[in-house]
Amino acid sequence: MSSPPKHGRTAFTLIELLVVIAIIAILIGLLVPAVQKVREAAARTQALNSCKQISLATHMFHDVNKVLPGNWERKSSSSNSAGFVEASLHFWILPYVEQTALYNVGSADNSGYPHNTASVRAAVIPIYLDYRDPSQSTGIGAGGITDGWAVSNFAQNHAVFGRPGVDWVSKRRLGNFPDGTSNTMGFAQKYGVCAGNGSLWAHGNWNWPWMAFFAPNVYGGTPQNAPTVANCNPQATQALVSSGSIVGMCDGSSRNVASGVSIPSWVAAMWPDDSAVPGEDF
Repeated sequence: MSSPPKHGRTAFTLIELLVVIAIIAILIGLLVPAVQKVREAAARTQALNSCKQISLATHMFHDVNKVLPGNWERKSSSSNSAGFVEASLHFWILPYVEQTALYNVGSADNSGYPHNTASVRAAVIPIYLDYRDPSQSTGIGAGGITDGWAVSNFAQNHAVFGRPGVDWVSKRRLGNFPDGTSNTMGFAQKYGVCAGNGSLWAHGNWNWPWMAFFAPNVYGGTPQNAPTVANCNPQATQALVSSGSIVGMCDGSSRNVASGVSIPSWVAAMWPDDSAVPGEDF
């Protein structure tokens, strides 16, 4: 006599489905923060590398010219009818950040000022950006003076590349750092757009709060800690995120400086010859 047919299980019960959904929700809840931390770490690593490459570009400029680039400098040139090129530090290091073609376009502007060529002043240079900048997302400023100008989140130190209160050009050599290149900050971060101003990499010295530039003789405080755009101080540097500010040292290295850094440490790092070195909190 044959046995009755066996009926296999064909579906999950409602309770089982709810259990599975609950487990998936828990896993997602655990995974999302972990993914966010990985993304934040990757963005910080990218910014650290970009800042390092910019610092090293000034070394390569030094190797060729025997001095560091100036904040805003004029050089004689046969590339245009003006007979000179007058431009920002960020322009002068373009050949050393794989932007020779853009450098050549700017040098050919017959006014002698590369920023008068729209394609130059609007050129977004990825290595000049930290994509964590909350003030803008495209690399281009919008509104007011920043409209149509590309930004840089890495601003140069006037005390290194210029002579505060004296000249925009220091003509400093790498061997002329009494406090040591490893103790002196060449670059620090700024918002791309800041309270109606901007850190515009091609902008000139006719209004320095519009430049990718900071002057420790004007503002000697520590970076603003992730301010709003409206409360941003264009004379200060900014920590783009609350975890700290990325800086480029004059020895070609880069580091993340915690937002709680002390004023004495920060000030010591800004000046190359004040007979002071940053503390352990830098």
